[in-house]
Order: sequence, then structure tokens, then C-alpha cells
Amino acid sequence: MTIPKTMKAAIAEASGAPLVIREVAVPEPRRGQFLVKLESCGVCHSDLHLRNGDENLPDEMYPLILGHEGIGRIVAIGEGTETTLSPGDRVGLPWLYDTCLDCSPCLTGAETFCTHQHARGIHYHGAFAEYAILESRFACTIPDGIDPLQGAPLLCAGLTAWSALRKTELRPGKTVMVIGCGGLGQYAIMIAKAHGATVVAVDRDPAKLEEARRRGADHLVEAGPEAGAKVKELGGADIAVNFAPTPAVWKTIEQAVNPMSDIIAIALVHDPVPLSMMWLIDGGHRVFGSSVGSRQDLRDFLAFAARAKLAIDIETIPLSAVNHALDKLQAGDVAGRICIDFSAD
Repeated sequence: MTIPKTMKAAIAEASGAPLVIREVAVPEPRRGQFLVKLESCGVCHSDLHLRNGDENLPDEMYPLILGHEGIGRIVAIGEGTETTLSPGDRVGLPWLYDTCLDCSPCLTGAETFCTHQHARGIHYHGAFAEYAILESRFACTIPDGIDPLQGAPLLCAGLTAWSALRKTELRPGKTVMVIGCGGLGQYAIMIAKAHGATVVAVDRDPAKLEEARRRGADHLVEAGPEAGAKVKELGGADIAVNFAPTPAVWKTIEQAVNPMSDIIAIALVHDPVPLSMMWLIDGGHRVFGSSVGSRQDLRDFLAFAARAKLAIDIETIPLSAVNHALDKLQAGDVAGRICIDFSAD
């Protein structure tokens, strides 16, 4: 195929500024890189934080192309690249752009905690563009059973839920409490149910609770001061996964969990919570954070997703509507996920 010299991209020109659609040069892949023509890209809350300037990136990092839930096909391979992939292969462009590959986390399957990692859409241009660069060592093929528009959010939202739950004692007979039933929470519900667990969904929005029921949640609990006690009345939670970006959920977690529970922090909550060391010791709880997932996590998850058909409601938009999509996310007006369809512009 003929690769054009320029492409459309949604660019953050400065911290806190709306994205603008610009015509920019198509990047050229170097050794060890692929050039990918995008078919789709999910719109994530992390993109919203970046657009709004919440991450306090230095001025020299702009202009920046955001986006880290991309799916597309390889159209060019950098000269001298050793790879088993070929032009035409469908690949994913997730959050993890690359790592050092040589530190202890990288060598022990925890590369998402590499202190030298780079993120797509922060350290390098992302996938809110018609073409993007993918490091060949961090390429993951997309199974044939996954549609690009349904599949794009799997690369961050779905992967984040998968990676968190696989760190727990998830198995049949366990009860999983999912706090926050937006897109990430819906993936967590479906993953937990597929593993035979009972799921208690907690959210303040009745519409999202109803969506949680559609995804398989066994019990629905409205968020609030009594939510934890209500979950405990249902038998308590063995695993608590928090996707709600507020420290107010800690009281719910404390009241809801059973002894020796797994408590996973995923939502970006900067404020501290009143964690009692005695409560932690007496209950034998494990409290830990989890962020996105490794290359192996992604491969395992995509194979699982292709079999399990983890479909949630996807609203598709053209690239030109990406700011409107981010505004909807900020307003909490998204039931599932939003995905850019690059064939729509």
C-alpha cells in the first residue's frame, strides 16, 4: 500500500488545552519498530487527565498525541528489524510503550513497575492519529475473534481489570466486590463471573448498577455510608476492586471485606485513606495497587477475551469528535466505553 506523507492527529498543544486536529507528518519506523495504520482507538480516563493537565507534564513534552488503546495493521517495518510479524498483521498499541527489559521487575514478569518504562501518549506519541509507531518487542497480535472497535478498550480498561484480578485468589466460591461500574468495572464483573465468582457491584448511579446486572453481577448495592454493611449482610467480600476515584470508598471496603481479603487499588486517588494497621493485622488483609498489565498479561487476556466474548456497550466516534468524547467522560455520561473509528472521518 502507498503510505501518505501526512496524517490527521488529535494533538495536545499544551497542558490543560483542548485537543486540536492537525495535519502532521507520518512517522517513519526505525530499526526495531513498526508503522501501524490505526483502525480504532479507545478513549480512556487517563486521556482525560492528560488533556486537563492533571498529570503536570513539563512544557517540553508538548505538543503530544494522546491515546493508548489502539488497534491497527502493520504497514511498514523498520529496516533491519528482526520479527516474525508481517505487513497486514493486526496489532495492539497499549499504554506500555517500552521498558528497559533488564531490571528486576522486567525480568520477573512485573515490567509495568519498571522505573524506566515509557507510556504511549505521554513519553511517546500515542494512537489518536491515523498512523503510529509500535516497538516490535512490545507488539501483541490481536486474535481474529476480536473486532477492532470492541477490542480497543481491552488494551487498557480490560487489561487493567484482568491484571488486577489475576493477582488475587480469584476462583469459584469467592465473592468479588466491584466498586465503580463504568467500563473498567464492567470488565471486572465479566472476568470475575467467567472465573466462577459471585459478584457484588457497588455504584452510586442506578443506571450503572443496572448495567452491572446486565454484565452478570449477582448483587447490586448503592454506594453510600451503609454500602459496606449491606455487602457484609450478603456474606462479605473476599476480593475488593476499587475503580471509583474517591477516598470515600475506604469505609465501604473496611466494612465489607472478610478476613484475609485481597483489596486492590486501581482508581487514581491521590488523597490518603485512614488505614488502621491493627485492622490490617487482625484481618490478615492484603492491600496493593495494580496498574495496566505486562505483555504476557495482554497476550493471555486477549486469548481469554476472544473466547469469553467480553462485549460492553461501545460508542463509536470519528477522530474529529475526540474532545466531545473526553467531555462526556468528564461529565460521567458514558455507560460503557468510547472508541474512535478511523474509517468514520
